[in-house]
Formats: sequence, structure tokens, C-alpha cells
Amino acid sequence: MLAGSMVSQTADPASLRAWVAQQQAASVFSGVVLVARGTRPVFEQAVGLADCASHAANTIDTRFNLGSINKTFTSVAVAQLVEARRLDFDAPISMYLPDYPNRDAARTITIHHLLTHGAGLPPYMSPHYMRERDRIHTLDELVRVFASEPLQFEPGSRQEYSNSGFVLLGRIVEKVSGTPYETYVKTHICDPAGMSQTGFEPVGATGAATGYVAVGPDGRPAMSRRPASAAAGPGDLRENTALLDRGNPAGGGYSTAGDLLAFAQALRTGKLLGRAMTDHLLNGTFSGAQRPKYGYALREQVVGGRRFVGNGGGAPGINAEFRFEPGGDYSVVVLSNLGPPSATTVLEHVLAAVGGLVF
Repeated sequence: MLAGSMVSQTADPASLRAWVAQQQAASVFSGVVLVARGTRPVFEQAVGLADCASHAANTIDTRFNLGSINKTFTSVAVAQLVEARRLDFDAPISMYLPDYPNRDAARTITIHHLLTHGAGLPPYMSPHYMRERDRIHTLDELVRVFASEPLQFEPGSRQEYSNSGFVLLGRIVEKVSGTPYETYVKTHICDPAGMSQTGFEPVGATGAATGYVAVGPDGRPAMSRRPASAAAGPGDLRENTALLDRGNPAGGGYSTAGDLLAFAQALRTGKLLGRAMTDHLLNGTFSGAQRPKYGYALREQVVGGRRFVGNGGGAPGINAEFRFEPGGDYSVVVLSNLGPPSATTVLEHVLAAVGGLVF
């Protein structure tokens, strides 16, 4: 019973544990799975290797690259500053970045546009960025990679996934708060939530799993779910370290399953935001006909009558997913040191199984 099988067949934790083990044995998953009710983990499993060279196994406390889950931290930071009346969702970014190089864009793009991938900013991962990446050390320097470029479409006219938008939001958080982005997230999100193992370290973060990618016929790394497993032969896999940058407001931080559970619980219970803003973020920002629906760096899924929100991230050697019930008890975290859809497949299976599990 591997990926794509009928998840409704899983009816108890033992069956779920066996299914996850089969995913790892089939070389399509390496990582950790956590299911919790409230603050209490009711299912935990770690499979595969955190590091192939040392044969270090993944554990439930292993730290994984989060990919775009960082965007949710950024969204919460923005919501906190809106709640404090230091930002306005509908205000143009020119109010907060008066020296933004593209003046016309700054007068048109709002905070809401950035949060909903509707600003039309060009991607920052351009040839110019790849040439200069080793000399870019601040968010201000990163923003300047794309800030003078023309917009790709009129703000608000459509949605197109944008890492640049969240980098820009992080810079706005810095300007408005007077605090470096990473410090703001630690002080106002991680510390109140009890997330002691979450950060933005560069490659080689302490206690972190190494990401692995398959190598295609052309010898180049590919987005792949090939495993970090002892069964992988030499040359099948490559570390993804050459592809990584330090984490930023758009993605690339590190965390554990336990810390993401703490984050979900802090969001659910209003520990990070007041009641009205919590309700707005978790219930009032989702729109459009697409499934899942997207809000402010959160996506909404209804599975078996249960409504979950959360976010995910994926890149070569990285796949991370977390979901929780805003109006219920369950949280699910799946982290993998393989590329998509390794964690996403497991997440979908677990979400569909949660309603039928007896913990």
C-alpha cells in the first residue's frame, strides 16, 4: 500500500506506521511524521537517514529545511504589526519604503498584494542574483536585486507565486519594527510559541538533516523524491548544499516537527495574535475557486469534513508540510530531506486517515 493507494484503508496507528515504513522502504520518503491532539503528540515516526555519509538516522527531533513555510512566519509578523497599527494591509508600500527604486510600483503595490502573491514583482532568483549571491548579506541588498525591475503584471490583476513579495515583506517588517527580520521572528514568534529549535542558519545547521537530490541523465540535480537511504547506491544522490542560501522571509529556515506543532498551537490559541486578527488570518483571507484555497501564506484544505490550514515548502532535497484545525484539535507535521512530493504525499495520506484513526 504505497503512494496513491486508498488512504481510507488506514484505520489505526499501527497501520499508519506500517504505511510510512513502506514509503521509506520504497525509497519515496525519508523524514518525520507527527500527529497531535492539542499539545499532545499521539503519533510520531522517524524513518530514513539524516546524513548518508555518517549513516545518522532521522529522529523526531531532527531539524529540517522548511522551504516556504518561512512565509507563514512572515505573514504572522505582518499581522502583528497591523494589529499594533504600525502597518495597514491596504496601504501602499511607499508608506514604509519611501526610497523603493520603482516609485510607480511602490505607490501601487499594497501589503495585501504582497501577502496574496498579487504584486507582480519579478523573481529575485535571476542570473544577476546567482552572480552576486555570495555578496548579498542583508534583506536590503536582496530587495535591490529586483526593486528597479519593471512589474510583470498590474498589482491585483492576478496571482503568481512570488518569493520576492515575501522578501519585500520581511524588509518592511525590519523598517517598521526597527529590528532585523530574524530577530523579530525569534522575539515575537518563536519565543512566545516555545520554538527553541527554529532559525535561519546557513548550510550545516546544527542537528539538521542533509537534503538529497537525484542526479538526472545530464548530471544535474533534479527535483526528486529519491531517498536518503542506505539502499541508495553511490552516485544516485547528491547533497543539496550547493543549492542552499541562508533562510530569509520567503523560505529556507530550519525547524523540527515539535516546533511546528508549537507554532500551530500558538496560532490556534491566540498566543501570537489577538482574537480578531487570529480569526482574520485563519478564516478571513481565503478566496478564489482553486483547491486548496490560499490566504496569507496559509492554504486551506477540507478533508473528510475536517478543515485544516497550514503551509508547505519544496525544493531539491526539501519538502516540508504542516496543517492544523483552526476549530479543532488535530495538527499534522511531515518533514522530509527529499524533494517533493515526498512529504506532501505522506501529508495527504495522514490527513485523510486522521478522522478514522483511534489514538
